[in-house]
Amino acid sequence: MQIHRVVVRGQFADLTEDQKAALLAEIDDHSIFKSAFTNWGTFTYEPNLVAFNFRYEVRVDPEDLKDPVEIGIAKARASLDEWGLGHKHLRASAADMSEMWDR
Repeated sequence: MQIHRVVVRGQFADLTEDQKAALLAEIDDHSIFKSAFTNWGTFTYEPNLVAFNFRYEVRVDPEDLKDPVEIGIAKARASLDEWGLGHKHLRASAADMSEMWDR
């Protein structure tokens, strides 16, 4: 089993005034200082409501050849779509934690 820390970044798009108000009402719960790498993801954003990021811990079996970056992007897209939040420019990076431990 390989464990990856995946960061998905993107930008909000076409937010309604109600969505902006809802996001700002919850801003304290989505601070970068409260973020962690978790299976379900941590969603963070700043008060200007331009950019956001998700942090995931993605575990993959190396024999399955699944791309942790693609898994992270799919999870982020699913969450944003479920919440009805417009988004654009999704991109991600992954760090294989086993490589960190070998150093």
